Amino acid sequence: MSFARALKWSFLSELASKLLQPIVFIVLARLLTPEDFGVMSAALMVVAFSQIFWEAGMGKALIQRQTDIQDAANVAFWVNLALAMIIIGLLYIAASPIALTFFQDDRVTTVIQVMTLQVFLGALGSVQTALLQKELGFKKLFWVRFATVSLPGLASIPLAWQGMGYWALVAGTLTGQAAQVIMLWRMSPWRPNWSFPIPIAREMGRFGAWVGLSGLLAWFYLWMDSLVMGMYLGSHDLGLYRTGNQFSAMIFALLFVPITPVLYSHLARMNGDRERIKMAAEKVIQVLILIAVPVAAVIFSLSDSIGAALFGAKWEGIGLVIAVMGLAHGFSWIVSMNGEFYCAMGKPAYETIIGGVTLLVYLCGYLYSIGFGFEPFLWARFALVLLSLMLHLFIFSSIASLSISKIFKYIILISLTSFFSVFIVSHFLSDYELNTWASLLLNGLISTLIIGGIFYYMEKEKMIRHFISILNP
Repeated sequence: MSFARALKWSFLSELASKLLQPIVFIVLARLLTPEDFGVMSAALMVVAFSQIFWEAGMGKALIQRQTDIQDAANVAFWVNLALAMIIIGLLYIAASPIALTFFQDDRVTTVIQVMTLQVFLGALGSVQTALLQKELGFKKLFWVRFATVSLPGLASIPLAWQGMGYWALVAGTLTGQAAQVIMLWRMSPWRPNWSFPIPIAREMGRFGAWVGLSGLLAWFYLWMDSLVMGMYLGSHDLGLYRTGNQFSAMIFALLFVPITPVLYSHLARMNGDRERIKMAAEKVIQVLILIAVPVAAVIFSLSDSIGAALFGAKWEGIGLVIAVMGLAHGFSWIVSMNGEFYCAMGKPAYETIIGGVTLLVYLCGYLYSIGFGFEPFLWARFALVLLSLMLHLFIFSSIASLSISKIFKYIILISLTSFFSVFIVSHFLSDYELNTWASLLLNGLISTLIIGGIFYYMEKEKMIRHFISILNP
């Protein structure tokens, strides 16, 4: 398959999953409780952590390798399977101590033990996934991804309807994983044999160790806030926080995640040309600000209506989570593409170093703020995002020779315009007695139209660029 077609199918797979996931997510949230999602989130957190160790970077090592592919695939398969069996045994034995120590909820014990099946299934399909990616078989992976997103909902929703609680989520996850393995084995012609060349295993192990370190860092970024929430406040608040966070994250992922592979492919063609990369960085950051900040403002404005209309009374408090995490995700996406630019400039270590530093700051902030309760933790989470945003922008602007003052002025201008617009709309609609759905739809539609119209006019008249030029010293 050509690169262009591979990119198209990769884009479609991301888009399909992001379109289907919110629908399934909302239906299940209406049927289940925050505690159900909290118990499942706790188990998924542990299983995701274990994946770092059983996968051991073998998939990426296989994709990167250019010689002895068959032998390398065998090495990856047997290493993954052996490590997966060890992890399964350890998780099964340690499930109760983990559940009681970190989550104070014995229900998590049984869920972790059952979810060890996901570890086994993941190991069975990891090599086939890597080989299809290596061969640019993204059309096949599209259908795998589509089925993996669709089937869990088809399995979970009927069980949730019958009152199975968090076991409906467990059944859906395992159904999707099993379907993925079956499809991968049918689509990929590769089959393992008993070959296990030690020299190749050593080479792949060295490469995989660095990948595993990056994966460990990524896990802490993805799960550390939820881990602190579960440890200190329990399953109910964990489910409330994780679900509201996921809802806000899905909106931004739908807008931006498919762009990332396209952007990196575009940057890779610049062959390290610093001037071209600088111009691209300025434009990308400007576009991210112009989209992400207004979306964050609209989510913040609609959060209470979203919580009442989509989730219902049993999810009391989720509106606040959606509001604050909408702001957090909106502002964090401004620097979300920095890693691609660092790689294009031949400085991939910068992202890891900056990420490690901010991770320590986040951890300290989480542990301090959680002692004050649920709401202070949320606002501290947003404050940490703003602090991280400034750090990322200062470092990136110095490396890429961007004007940091221009970027900050642009952020301030777009933020003031966006939040003032949604405030006016909310204040206007508050004078009318509207039901939840009518308020949600009208508020969202009018806010979007007003913000879109303002930005269209400002860009057409070059007012934004003129405003920034006036403010420049």
